Amino acid sequence: MIKYEAPVCEEIEATIDRARFDILDPAAIRVDVTDSFRRQLGECRPISRSDRDSTPKYEIRIARRLFEDGRDDRWRDTVRHEVAHAYVLKTVGSDVAPHGPEWKDAARRAGADPVARCEGDDVVDAAYVLACPNGCFEHGYVQRSKRIKNPWQYTCDECGTHPISYDVTDRPDDPEAGTCYVASIPWQTQDDKDDPDDTRNTARYLLTCPNGCTAWSYQRRTKRIKNPWLYSCPECDATLLSCDIDDRPINLESGRCHVASIPWQEPRIVHACPNGCFNVGFGQHTKESRQPDRYRCEECGARTVAYPADDQPETLTPGTNYIE
Repeated sequence: MIKYEAPVCEEIEATIDRARFDILDPAAIRVDVTDSFRRQLGECRPISRSDRDSTPKYEIRIARRLFEDGRDDRWRDTVRHEVAHAYVLKTVGSDVAPHGPEWKDAARRAGADPVARCEGDDVVDAAYVLACPNGCFEHGYVQRSKRIKNPWQYTCDECGTHPISYDVTDRPDDPEAGTCYVASIPWQTQDDKDDPDDTRNTARYLLTCPNGCTAWSYQRRTKRIKNPWLYSCPECDATLLSCDIDDRPINLESGRCHVASIPWQEPRIVHACPNGCFNVGFGQHTKESRQPDRYRCEECGARTVAYPADDQPETLTPGTNYIE
């Protein structure tokens, strides 16, 4: 394990310098690269007095498997994650939520992704997050599990609040407890799931899985009806389609809007990061596509762009609307 400890120590020192965690002394942090973790990627703990040698006051432990796939970003992010924990322990103490607002602020300063990344026995890059809206916990998930799809069925062990779920890059600003904010899931609350709009007898449109897993009826041409390609089936992950209530969805192509009164079937406008971090298609203008200069990419911070779906410019200048 010794060959891995040297680069970890270098990353710890670089992280402390980058984040300006001047209160931390790299010499006060002991490093252990271990095979003992099954689910964890890393750990930071204060060293008790009985376990304390001459100078170290914290121990950062990193899972050895992180070094085996040749990707430096995995182990470096984990080291930064743990250095942020050391900073919070030093400045605030242990009486705060492990991944609460204090740690998230420190993680961002350290250059770490402020979301825990661990699921089962595998190392994963989380796509979704289940979190307490009060900051008690935050867990990353790679799949849209039952907890991600139905957060209202669970409660926080610390405060009893129903958790929320959301896409890893899109945490809601003022979340409502028990709400699913995952963009690709066609409901937010239990009421939405059980009765999304109106009864089948009076509905005019359908949002449905092309494989027949499930369907939701609507009276109005909502965003979901107009842009079904943004959503996927919670059961089989197929891209949804929308159509008139009397159509036979099994005969229709997925990812398209087949409603006769809507003048498009596929995205006509794209809102995107100029550096390729994300792109989202819409049938008509949204506030983001009208004024892309007002929005920034969550990942790289660049001002966003908007362009016609069938005519992407070769070079994208941040903050530019190529439609108008």
